[in-house]
Amino acid sequence: LQGIFVLGLPYALLHSGYSGLLLIVLAAALCCYTGKILIACLYEENEDGQLIRVRDTYEDIANACCKKLSPGLGGIVVNVTQVVELIMTCILYLVVSGNLLSHSFPYVPVTEKTWSVIAFVTLLPCMFIRTLKTVSKLSQLCSLVHFVIIFVLITYCLTQMHQWSWAKFRLSLEFENFLVSVGVIIFSYTSQIFLPTLEGNMKNPGEFRCMLNWTHFFACILKTTFALTAFLTWGEKTKEVITDNLPSFLETLVNLCLLTKALLSYPLPFFAATEIVYSCISKDNNFNYRSPLLALTVRGSFLSLTLLMAMFTPHFALLM
Repeated sequence: LQGIFVLGLPYALLHSGYSGLLLIVLAAALCCYTGKILIACLYEENEDGQLIRVRDTYEDIANACCKKLSPGLGGIVVNVTQVVELIMTCILYLVVSGNLLSHSFPYVPVTEKTWSVIAFVTLLPCMFIRTLKTVSKLSQLCSLVHFVIIFVLITYCLTQMHQWSWAKFRLSLEFENFLVSVGVIIFSYTSQIFLPTLEGNMKNPGEFRCMLNWTHFFACILKTTFALTAFLTWGEKTKEVITDNLPSFLETLVNLCLLTKALLSYPLPFFAATEIVYSCISKDNNFNYRSPLLALTVRGSFLSLTLLMAMFTPHFALLM
C-alpha cells in the first residue's frame, strides 16, 4: 500500500485542494471494501453452510461471472487488464528512476531518458528471476528503504512548520488537473491485484478482513499526513515528485534511496505479469511453457516494452 507513488500525493493536493484530502480517505475506504468483496468471490458455501475456497484467481471469478455469456471471455479481459496494469507499473518505475537520477546528478550532461536507459540496464537480471521467493526478499528491502525515506521527508517538513499556511489550498479547480490528481491518489492504493495470492498464503485467512481494515486505516493516516505536511511546506512550488523540492543536501541522499527502492520494486509487477502470460500459454498449448528459451523471450520482450514506453511517456504524474 505504501509504494513509491505516494511521492506524487502532495502534487495531487496542489491540483485538488481540500477535495484531495477527502479523496485520500474515500479511496482508502473504497479499496478496502472492494478488496473484501473480491476475496469473498473466491468462496462458496458447501452443504453444511461452511465457506470453501473454490477459486484462486480473478480469472476464475471473471469466468464464473461470464459463464452464461461466454465461458472464457471474462478471464481473457481480466488477464489482459492485469498484464496492462502490471506493465504500466513497471514503466512508472523506469520513468521515476530516470527522474531521480536526473535530479541527483544535474551537472552530468545526460538527459532524463538516457538515465532511464541506464536504470533499465541494471534491471536486465530480472530476466533470470524464476521464483517468487527471490522477489519477496527484494520487496522486504523495499519496505525498509521506503519507511526511512518517508521519515526523513516528514521530519524535514516539520522543521518548516513556521511557514505553513492553509491559504495554500486551492478553492477553484481545473477539471483536467483534477483528473490527474484522482489518478495519482487512487493509484497510490493499488493492492487489489495481489490480494488473492496474499489471502491464500495467510496462516489464518479468517483474519483477512481485519488485516485489510487496519492496513488501509494506517495507510490512509500515513498518506494524509505525508501529503498534507509536504504540500503545506512547499505550496504552489510542489513538484510532481516531491523529493525534487528538497534542499540539495537532502535531495541527493533521498533520491538515491528512492532509486534503490524503485529498482528493487520493479521485479514484483514484472514477475507477476510474466507469470500471467505463462499460465495463459500453458492453457492454450501442449508444450513446456517453462522452457528456458520461451522464458527469456517473454521476459526480454516485457523488459523492452517497458523501456520503449518509458521513452515515449516521460511524465510521472500523468502516467499514473
